[in-house]
Amino acid sequence: MERVMQTLRGHFDTKFNTYTAAQEPMIFHCHHYNTVLQATLEDTRDYIDIYPVLVDSAQEIVYSQLVAFFAESNLTDYTERKEAVEDFFAFCGYGKFSLDGLSPFGGKIIAETDHYSYGWKVKFGLRPDNLPMVSFFTRGFLAGATDAIFNLPLGTSDCVQLTCYTKGDAFPSFEVSKLLQPKTLIASPKSGKPQTYTLENPTQGTEVNYLGIREALINMPINGSASKGMIDAFGVLLTRMFANYYCQISYKMLKQLEASMGNQGLNLADQLLTEAGHTCAFYTFGGVMESAEWNGMIKPMCKTREDWVHGIVAVVNAFGWGFWEVMELVPAKKLVLKIHNGYEATSYLGAFGNGAIPISFLAKGATMGIMNLLYNGDVTTNPNLNEEYYHTICRSDKMFSVKQTACRTMGADADVFEAVLLD
Repeated sequence: MERVMQTLRGHFDTKFNTYTAAQEPMIFHCHHYNTVLQATLEDTRDYIDIYPVLVDSAQEIVYSQLVAFFAESNLTDYTERKEAVEDFFAFCGYGKFSLDGLSPFGGKIIAETDHYSYGWKVKFGLRPDNLPMVSFFTRGFLAGATDAIFNLPLGTSDCVQLTCYTKGDAFPSFEVSKLLQPKTLIASPKSGKPQTYTLENPTQGTEVNYLGIREALINMPINGSASKGMIDAFGVLLTRMFANYYCQISYKMLKQLEASMGNQGLNLADQLLTEAGHTCAFYTFGGVMESAEWNGMIKPMCKTREDWVHGIVAVVNAFGWGFWEVMELVPAKKLVLKIHNGYEATSYLGAFGNGAIPISFLAKGATMGIMNLLYNGDVTTNPNLNEEYYHTICRSDKMFSVKQTACRTMGADADVFEAVLLD
């Protein structure tokens, strides 16, 4: 059984610079981005019906992955399937629960921990009474897992959240039920349209060892704890999340806003999703650059502030986000990043085909965030990465701006981003 579970946990493929688990690309993101992205999408609730998007996307992806895994591993016993799902949920840092009481007709599930419920409370505190509980991903995960475990058609199961840390409850809990009429859902795009590439160390401008950092990080035991199923590393709460989940919820929002508001909706989606990436860079990259892991492994390679730019880009190459390279760096003025096999473009191409606008919003915001952290602020001095500091360096008149100048979904061979200091 351990060998079977290891198969579901996946592996890192250097040809694509991403993790793959039962045909699903997996990437690292932390509670800051997970909750901020969800809050960003939730801000559109007055324009579109966003909550089903958050749940259904998870159900589609989890179902598709588990069906593939059960077939590949010839795992037919329901009890063993449940054990594999419990192990995977905890391994990825999503939290911990038992599926003992789950049947094809559903069941109540009390979680020991849940990443979204806990991470939201840590990040934002309690939710007001007029807003729902926050574990939409877990609801979709449980519904999709139920469909897959019991060989039910996709969309047969539904899941509601009963209790949540963000409502002051002592633990999160959920209830799965069988729908009289299954929802119409679409299977995951899985690997999308991946692009092979070869990562190399920079030949000039820095002595940061990209290949060495990637090798060290992908071999670190970064997985959920046995007791809580949470990943506390690099100063944040990490998850091994489905790349397609981020992309599906983001692009379904974009397309619904476009359908209801036209170009105004596209511009709104661009602004919201880019800012979510910008926030991610501040807290995630900032947290990494203030972590014990950074101080022990990467900081000794950094002789200049420009080396810090290369250092964080080298770390990203172990996140599963694709191949990140610094093409141009003018200290305190300009950064040009080039990304091959970026997970956003890869997923979009697999699900929707070519597009009319650049769509790599996370990478776009992150490019700007790197420069704001290192040149508008000074993360090398170990500042307190709180909301006040964020507004000081990331919302000031002197902040860096960013644009995506090339995108694979528009026919380019790579995604290119340019961050420059505002005049």
